[in-house]
Amino acid sequence: MPAGRAIRLSILDRLLDPEESALTALRNGLRRDLEDLLNTNPRAKGWPAHMSELDHSLLSYGIMDLATANLATEQRRSAVVAAIGAIVREWEPRLANLSAVALPNADPTDRSLRIRIEAEILIEPAPEPMVFDTVIDPLTNTVSLASGR
Repeated sequence: MPAGRAIRLSILDRLLDPEESALTALRNGLRRDLEDLLNTNPRAKGWPAHMSELDHSLLSYGIMDLATANLATEQRRSAVVAAIGAIVREWEPRLANLSAVALPNADPTDRSLRIRIEAEILIEPAPEPMVFDTVIDPLTNTVSLASGR
């Protein structure tokens, strides 16, 4: 983002709740946009190597289909968490210093994948920390986000 340009709420966010504080509205809009990103699967699965720009187009928007993902081993879960972190970095320019880590499940029979996404919202005068606790249910292939801080 060019220096000197502050992030502004989308027109939809400003119309939905004009009474909401700007920071609260930005946080709510960001949470909603991330939830949409993480609940979307890319429309195309692949393309020829000479069309590599499509990797950064709307055709690749979203995360892999988790209904068929094998999340049984810690190595596979870590790979999915790393991929989700990379996707959020790619598609959400309002966030900086992003980290995504898997959280343990309290119940060993629970197959859901819990991820904590920590980042800074790029706002003026100083970046604002934000935490998203994410739960991915591989059976229903849905992602839910709860924002903290």
